[in-house]
Amino acid sequence: MAKKRKASRLVKWILSVAVVIIVVLATVVSINQITVNKNKSSATAKDDNYVLKLADSSGLCEAPQQIAIEKGIFKKYGVKYKNVKIGDLSGTEALTAGKVDATNSLLASVVQPLTNGAELKITTGLHTGCLQILVGKNSKIKSIKDLKGKKIGVGTVAGSPATFAKRVLSYNGLNVSTKNSDVQFIQYDSASLPIVLSKGQVDAIAVGDPDTQIAIKNYGFTSLASSATTAPFNKEYCCVAYVSNKLAKEHPEIARKFTLALQEAAEWIANHQDESVHIQTDKKYIAGDEKTNLSALETYKWEPSFTDAKKAFKQTADSLQDIGVISNDVDTQALTDHSFLKFKGVK
Repeated sequence: MAKKRKASRLVKWILSVAVVIIVVLATVVSINQITVNKNKSSATAKDDNYVLKLADSSGLCEAPQQIAIEKGIFKKYGVKYKNVKIGDLSGTEALTAGKVDATNSLLASVVQPLTNGAELKITTGLHTGCLQILVGKNSKIKSIKDLKGKKIGVGTVAGSPATFAKRVLSYNGLNVSTKNSDVQFIQYDSASLPIVLSKGQVDAIAVGDPDTQIAIKNYGFTSLASSATTAPFNKEYCCVAYVSNKLAKEHPEIARKFTLALQEAAEWIANHQDESVHIQTDKKYIAGDEKTNLSALETYKWEPSFTDAKKAFKQTADSLQDIGVISNDVDTQALTDHSFLKFKGVK
Protein backbone atom coordinates (compact mmCIF):
# COMPACT_ATOMS: atom_id res chain seq x y z
CA MET A 1 0.00 0.00 0.00
CA ALA A 2 2.85 2.35 0.89
CA LYS A 3 4.46 1.57 -2.44
CA LYS A 4 1.24 2.49 -4.27
CA ARG A 5 1.02 5.85 -2.44
CA LYS A 6 4.69 6.53 -3.23
CA ALA A 7 4.16 5.68 -6.89
CA SER A 8 1.07 7.89 -7.01
CA ARG A 9 2.98 10.84 -5.53
CA LEU A 10 5.78 10.29 -8.09
CA VAL A 11 3.30 10.32 -10.96
CA LYS A 12 1.72 13.53 -9.65
CA TRP A 13 5.14 15.13 -9.30
CA ILE A 14 6.11 14.15 -12.83
CA LEU A 15 2.81 15.50 -14.17
CA SER A 16 3.30 18.77 -12.25
CA VAL A 17 6.83 19.18 -13.65
CA ALA A 18 5.56 18.42 -17.15
CA VAL A 19 2.83 21.05 -16.79
CA VAL A 20 5.38 23.62 -15.61
CA ILE A 21 7.69 22.82 -18.55
CA ILE A 22 4.82 23.11 -21.03
CA VAL A 23 3.75 26.46 -19.54
CA VAL A 24 7.34 27.77 -19.66
CA LEU A 25 7.82 26.61 -23.26
CA ALA A 26 4.50 28.11 -24.31
CA THR A 27 5.49 31.39 -22.67
CA VAL A 28 8.88 31.42 -24.42
CA VAL A 29 7.29 30.64 -27.81
CA SER A 30 4.71 33.36 -27.24
CA ILE A 31 7.36 35.91 -26.35
CA ASN A 32 9.45 34.93 -29.35
CA GLN A 33 6.45 35.21 -31.64
CA ILE A 34 5.63 38.63 -30.24
CA THR A 35 9.25 39.66 -30.79
CA VAL A 36 9.23 38.31 -34.37
CA ASN A 37 5.95 40.07 -35.14
CA LYS A 38 7.25 43.25 -33.58
CA ASN A 39 10.44 43.02 -35.67
CA LYS A 40 8.40 42.34 -38.80
CA SER A 41 6.15 45.29 -38.04
CA SER A 42 9.19 47.45 -37.38
CA ALA A 43 10.83 46.34 -40.63
CA THR A 44 7.60 46.94 -42.56
CA ALA A 45 7.22 50.40 -41.05
CA LYS A 46 10.86 51.10 -41.83
CA ASP A 47 10.34 50.11 -45.47
CA ASP A 48 7.03 52.00 -45.71
CA ASN A 49 8.82 55.21 -44.78
CA TYR A 50 11.94 54.65 -46.86
CA VAL A 51 12.44 56.85 -49.92
CA LEU A 52 14.51 55.08 -52.56
CA LYS A 53 17.20 57.29 -54.10
CA LEU A 54 17.39 56.68 -57.85
CA ALA A 55 20.12 57.95 -60.17
CA ASP A 56 18.50 60.40 -62.60
CA SER A 57 18.44 58.55 -65.94
CA SER A 58 18.68 60.27 -69.31
CA GLY A 59 19.51 57.54 -71.81
CA LEU A 60 17.33 55.78 -74.34
CA CYS A 61 18.32 52.39 -72.97
CA GLU A 62 17.40 53.47 -69.43
CA ALA A 63 13.74 53.44 -70.44
CA PRO A 64 12.65 50.88 -67.80
CA GLN A 65 13.29 53.25 -64.89
CA GLN A 66 11.71 56.16 -66.77
CA ILE A 67 8.62 54.12 -67.66
CA ALA A 68 8.34 52.73 -64.11
CA ILE A 69 8.08 56.35 -62.97
CA GLU A 70 5.79 57.72 -65.68
CA LYS A 71 3.39 54.74 -65.80
CA GLY A 72 3.07 54.51 -62.02
CA ILE A 73 4.69 51.09 -61.75
CA PHE A 74 6.84 52.09 -58.78
CA LYS A 75 3.68 53.38 -57.11
CA LYS A 76 1.93 50.07 -57.86
CA TYR A 77 4.65 48.23 -55.92
CA GLY A 78 4.54 50.74 -53.07
CA VAL A 79 8.00 52.13 -53.76
CA LYS A 80 8.56 55.71 -52.66
CA TYR A 81 11.42 57.30 -54.61
CA LYS A 82 13.21 60.45 -55.58
CA ASN A 83 15.45 61.15 -58.56
CA VAL A 84 18.94 62.30 -57.68
CA LYS A 85 20.97 64.23 -60.26
CA ILE A 86 24.45 62.70 -60.32
CA GLY A 87 26.12 65.08 -62.79
CA ASP A 88 29.29 63.64 -64.31
CA LEU A 89 29.32 60.65 -61.97
CA SER A 90 28.55 57.22 -63.38
CA GLY A 91 25.78 55.17 -61.80
CA THR A 92 28.32 52.97 -60.01
CA GLU A 93 30.27 55.98 -58.74
CA ALA A 94 27.12 57.63 -57.40
CA LEU A 95 26.01 54.41 -55.77
CA THR A 96 29.43 53.73 -54.23
CA ALA A 97 29.49 57.28 -52.87
CA GLY A 98 26.13 56.71 -51.20
CA LYS A 99 24.33 59.34 -53.29
CA VAL A 100 21.88 56.79 -54.71
CA ASP A 101 20.52 53.37 -53.73
CA ALA A 102 19.71 51.90 -57.12
CA THR A 103 19.69 52.49 -60.86
CA ASN A 104 19.82 50.79 -64.24
CA SER A 105 22.64 51.21 -66.72
CA LEU A 106 25.03 49.42 -69.07
CA LEU A 107 26.30 46.06 -67.87
CA ALA A 108 29.82 46.63 -69.19
CA SER A 109 30.14 49.72 -67.00
CA VAL A 110 29.80 47.72 -63.76
CA VAL A 111 32.11 44.77 -64.45
CA GLN A 112 35.39 46.52 -63.69
CA PRO A 113 34.07 48.38 -60.60
CA LEU A 114 32.83 45.05 -59.22
CA THR A 115 36.24 43.55 -59.89
CA ASN A 116 37.63 46.36 -57.75
CA GLY A 117 35.17 45.67 -54.92
CA ALA A 118 32.21 47.97 -55.68
CA GLU A 119 29.49 47.47 -53.04
CA LEU A 120 26.57 46.63 -55.31
CA LYS A 121 24.48 43.72 -56.53
CA ILE A 122 22.98 43.22 -59.99
CA THR A 123 19.37 42.07 -59.66
CA THR A 124 18.19 41.60 -63.26
CA GLY A 125 18.97 42.11 -66.92
CA LEU A 126 16.56 44.40 -68.77
CA HIS A 127 17.32 44.30 -72.50
CA THR A 128 19.92 43.78 -75.22
CA GLY A 129 21.44 46.35 -77.59
CA CYS A 130 22.31 50.11 -77.41
CA LEU A 131 26.03 50.46 -78.33
CA GLN A 132 27.57 51.06 -81.76
CA ILE A 133 30.79 51.79 -83.65
CA LEU A 134 30.29 54.44 -86.32
CA VAL A 135 32.45 55.52 -89.27
CA GLY A 136 32.24 58.63 -91.44
CA LYS A 137 29.91 59.18 -94.38
CA ASN A 138 32.46 58.44 -97.09
CA SER A 139 34.78 56.27 -95.05
CA LYS A 140 36.84 53.59 -96.78
CA ILE A 141 36.55 51.49 -93.62
CA LYS A 142 34.12 48.70 -94.47
CA SER A 143 34.88 46.10 -91.79
CA ILE A 144 36.14 45.89 -88.23
CA LYS A 145 39.49 44.59 -89.45
CA ASP A 146 39.90 47.80 -91.47
CA LEU A 147 40.24 49.66 -88.16
CA LYS A 148 43.75 48.32 -87.64
CA GLY A 149 46.11 51.28 -87.20
CA LYS A 150 43.18 53.72 -86.89
CA LYS A 151 41.91 56.11 -84.23
CA ILE A 152 38.62 55.60 -82.38
CA GLY A 153 37.04 58.44 -80.43
CA VAL A 154 35.32 57.59 -77.13
CA GLY A 155 33.71 59.47 -74.26
CA THR A 156 35.80 57.60 -71.67
CA VAL A 157 38.41 54.94 -72.34
CA ALA A 158 36.89 52.69 -69.67
CA GLY A 159 33.24 53.37 -70.55
CA SER A 160 30.75 50.91 -71.98
CA PRO A 161 31.03 52.09 -75.64
CA ALA A 162 34.83 51.80 -75.50
CA THR A 163 34.55 48.40 -73.83
CA PHE A 164 32.15 47.22 -76.53
CA ALA A 165 34.54 48.47 -79.23
CA LYS A 166 37.48 46.65 -77.65
CA ARG A 167 35.53 43.41 -77.43
CA VAL A 168 34.42 43.65 -81.07
CA LEU A 169 37.97 44.43 -82.22
CA SER A 170 39.41 41.56 -80.21
CA TYR A 171 36.75 39.18 -81.52
CA ASN A 172 37.88 40.11 -85.03
CA GLY A 173 41.52 39.39 -84.30
CA LEU A 174 42.89 42.85 -83.47
CA ASN A 175 45.12 43.49 -80.48
CA VAL A 176 43.57 45.97 -78.05
CA SER A 177 45.80 45.34 -75.04
CA THR A 178 47.49 48.31 -73.39
CA LYS A 179 50.81 47.38 -74.99
CA ASN A 180 51.12 47.30 -78.79
CA SER A 181 47.42 47.95 -79.43
CA ASP A 182 46.38 47.82 -83.08
CA VAL A 183 43.97 50.71 -82.46
CA GLN A 184 44.36 54.03 -80.69
CA PHE A 185 41.52 55.14 -78.42
CA ILE A 186 41.25 58.91 -77.97
CA GLN A 187 39.02 60.47 -75.33
CA TYR A 188 36.78 63.44 -76.15
CA ASP A 189 33.77 65.06 -74.60
CA SER A 190 30.88 62.78 -75.60
CA ALA A 191 28.96 65.59 -77.26
CA SER A 192 31.97 66.33 -79.49
CA LEU A 193 32.38 62.82 -80.88
CA PRO A 194 30.22 63.29 -84.01
CA ILE A 195 32.04 66.53 -84.78
CA VAL A 196 35.55 65.07 -84.51
CA LEU A 197 34.52 62.16 -86.72
CA SER A 198 32.99 64.45 -89.33
CA LYS A 199 36.21 66.49 -89.37
CA GLY A 200 38.36 63.40 -89.79
CA GLN A 201 40.19 63.80 -86.47
CA VAL A 202 39.33 60.16 -85.75
CA ASP A 203 38.45 57.27 -88.03
CA ALA A 204 35.54 55.96 -85.98
CA ILE A 205 33.63 56.62 -82.76
CA ALA A 206 32.09 54.31 -80.18
CA VAL A 207 28.85 55.69 -78.76
CA GLY A 208 25.53 54.70 -77.22
CA ASP A 209 21.93 55.25 -78.27
CA PRO A 210 20.25 57.59 -79.01
CA ASP A 211 23.41 59.54 -79.89
CA THR A 212 24.15 56.95 -82.57
CA GLN A 213 20.85 57.49 -84.39
CA ILE A 214 21.11 61.27 -84.10
CA ALA A 215 24.67 61.19 -85.50
CA ILE A 216 23.70 58.88 -88.35
CA LYS A 217 20.77 61.14 -89.26
CA ASN A 218 22.67 64.44 -88.96
CA TYR A 219 26.03 63.42 -90.44
CA GLY A 220 25.28 60.43 -92.63
CA PHE A 221 27.55 58.10 -90.61
CA THR A 222 27.52 54.33 -91.10
CA SER A 223 27.22 51.76 -88.33
CA LEU A 224 30.12 49.31 -88.46
CA ALA A 225 28.98 47.24 -85.47
CA SER A 226 26.00 47.26 -83.12
CA SER A 227 25.47 45.41 -79.86
CA ALA A 228 21.82 45.07 -80.92
CA THR A 229 22.45 43.41 -84.29
CA THR A 230 26.09 42.23 -84.54
CA ALA A 231 26.64 38.59 -83.56
CA PRO A 232 27.53 37.27 -81.03
CA PHE A 233 27.00 40.46 -79.01
CA ASN A 234 23.37 40.86 -80.07
CA LYS A 235 22.37 38.02 -77.74
CA GLU A 236 23.96 39.58 -74.65
CA TYR A 237 22.08 41.72 -72.17
CA CYS A 238 23.31 45.26 -72.47
CA CYS A 239 21.56 46.96 -69.56
CA VAL A 240 20.98 45.77 -66.00
CA ALA A 241 19.39 46.94 -62.76
CA TYR A 242 21.48 47.03 -59.61
CA VAL A 243 21.22 48.08 -55.98
CA SER A 244 23.69 48.98 -53.26
CA ASN A 245 24.72 46.28 -50.83
CA LYS A 246 23.45 48.52 -48.06
CA LEU A 247 19.95 48.68 -49.57
CA ALA A 248 19.94 44.92 -50.17
CA LYS A 249 20.89 44.29 -46.53
CA GLU A 250 18.84 46.93 -44.72
CA HIS A 251 15.81 47.16 -47.05
CA PRO A 252 15.70 43.91 -49.04
CA GLU A 253 11.97 44.23 -49.73
CA ILE A 254 12.48 47.68 -51.28
CA ALA A 255 15.31 46.29 -53.42
CA ARG A 256 13.06 43.41 -54.48
CA LYS A 257 10.16 45.69 -55.40
CA PHE A 258 12.50 48.02 -57.33
CA THR A 259 13.67 45.02 -59.38
CA LEU A 260 10.15 43.71 -60.00
CA ALA A 261 9.00 47.18 -61.06
CA LEU A 262 11.81 47.49 -63.61
CA GLN A 263 11.11 44.03 -64.99
CA GLU A 264 7.45 44.92 -65.41
CA ALA A 265 8.40 48.22 -67.05
CA ALA A 266 10.68 46.42 -69.53
CA GLU A 267 7.86 44.04 -70.42
CA TRP A 268 5.50 46.99 -70.88
CA ILE A 269 7.99 48.64 -73.25
CA ALA A 270 8.15 45.47 -75.35
CA ASN A 271 4.45 45.90 -76.16
CA HIS A 272 4.31 49.71 -76.26
CA GLN A 273 7.46 50.88 -78.01
CA ASP A 274 5.88 53.84 -79.80
CA GLU A 275 4.35 55.12 -76.57
CA SER A 276 7.57 54.48 -74.65
CA VAL A 277 9.61 56.66 -77.01
CA HIS A 278 6.90 59.33 -76.95
CA ILE A 279 7.05 59.44 -73.15
CA GLN A 280 10.86 59.56 -73.12
CA THR A 281 10.95 62.37 -75.67
CA ASP A 282 7.98 64.32 -74.35
CA LYS A 283 9.25 64.21 -70.76
CA LYS A 284 12.74 65.29 -71.92
CA TYR A 285 14.49 62.15 -70.72
CA ILE A 286 16.25 61.90 -74.10
CA ALA A 287 17.15 64.14 -77.03
CA GLY A 288 16.29 63.60 -80.67
CA ASP A 289 12.99 63.00 -82.43
CA GLU A 290 10.65 60.11 -81.75
CA LYS A 291 11.08 58.41 -85.13
CA THR A 292 14.88 58.36 -84.81
CA ASN A 293 14.80 57.08 -81.24
CA LEU A 294 12.21 54.43 -82.07
CA SER A 295 14.47 53.04 -84.78
CA ALA A 296 16.96 52.15 -82.01
CA LEU A 297 14.48 50.97 -79.39
CA GLU A 298 12.95 48.52 -81.85
CA THR A 299 16.26 46.68 -82.24
CA TYR A 300 16.47 45.73 -78.54
CA LYS A 301 15.18 42.50 -77.06
CA TRP A 302 12.88 43.52 -74.20
CA GLU A 303 12.75 40.34 -72.13
CA PRO A 304 13.98 40.98 -68.58
CA SER A 305 15.99 38.07 -67.20
CA PHE A 306 18.18 37.43 -64.18
CA THR A 307 19.74 34.29 -65.66
CA ASP A 308 20.58 35.78 -69.06
CA ALA A 309 22.11 38.87 -67.42
CA LYS A 310 24.32 36.64 -65.33
CA LYS A 311 25.41 34.77 -68.45
CA ALA A 312 26.19 38.05 -70.26
CA PHE A 313 28.20 39.29 -67.26
CA LYS A 314 30.38 36.17 -67.32
CA GLN A 315 30.94 36.50 -71.07
CA THR A 316 31.84 40.17 -70.73
CA ALA A 317 34.19 39.52 -67.81
CA ASP A 318 35.93 36.75 -69.75
CA SER A 319 36.35 39.06 -72.77
CA LEU A 320 37.76 41.85 -70.63
CA GLN A 321 40.18 39.40 -69.07
CA ASP A 322 41.29 38.21 -72.52
CA ILE A 323 42.12 41.76 -73.63
CA GLY A 324 43.89 42.66 -70.41
CA VAL A 325 41.33 44.98 -68.83
CA ILE A 326 40.77 42.53 -65.96
CA SER A 327 43.69 40.78 -64.29
CA ASN A 328 44.26 37.11 -65.02
CA ASP A 329 44.22 36.54 -61.25
CA VAL A 330 40.47 37.23 -61.15
CA ASP A 331 38.19 34.18 -60.98
CA THR A 332 35.46 35.40 -63.35
CA GLN A 333 32.96 32.73 -62.26
CA ALA A 334 33.40 33.66 -58.60
CA LEU A 335 33.14 37.34 -59.56
CA THR A 336 29.90 36.64 -61.43
CA ASP A 337 28.35 34.68 -58.56
CA HIS A 338 29.34 37.37 -56.05
CA SER A 339 27.96 40.20 -58.20
CA PHE A 340 24.37 38.95 -58.49
CA LEU A 341 21.49 38.74 -56.03
CA LYS A 342 18.18 37.11 -56.92
CA PHE A 343 14.99 38.11 -55.13
CA LYS A 344 11.79 36.11 -54.84
CA GLY A 345 9.54 36.60 -57.85
CA VAL A 346 12.27 37.86 -60.16
CA LYS A 347 12.34 36.13 -63.55
